[in-house]
Formats: sequence, C-alpha cells, structure tokens
Amino acid sequence: MGSERRRYPRLVIPLDGTWTGASGAATCRIADISWGGCFIQTKAEPRIGERTEVTVAVGGQKVSVKGTVVHLDKPMGFSVQFDE
Repeated sequence: MGSERRRYPRLVIPLDGTWTGASGAATCRIADISWGGCFIQTKAEPRIGERTEVTVAVGGQKVSVKGTVVHLDKPMGFSVQFDE
C-alpha cells in the first residue's frame, strides 16, 4: 500500500504559470494540480509555510489561487496547498 495523502485526485498536466511569494516571483511550470494544491517546477526555494499566489491560464483566462508552501523538493520545485 502507498502513502497517498491527497484528498482530491490530481491532474498530471503541464501548465505554464507564475507564482508570487515573500521570497520572490517567477514564471514556472505546474506539473500537477488538484482542487487541493499543486506541484510547481522551479529552481526557486521558498520557505515552508510561505504564503504564495499561483496564476495559470485556463481557457484563455488567468486564474489565481492562494495557498501555502507545504513541501520542498530541491532542486525540482515545491508543493502548494490551496486555501479552502
């Protein structure tokens, strides 16, 4: 048995986006996304617990969601848990 802890199924699809937090801002690639959060591929290293905003283009419209950095996977990127 795996140690899957996600509450929502994830969609593994590359999306171009941006993220902004106290440690900076950058363009990034979202590797997977769900209603609960996403994994952001970037060389940036925010702090765990840092508040961040993730923006992606969906159907020609920009969508922004706020959340908290919950995991770092150096040098691949980090995970964000979205606000409720």
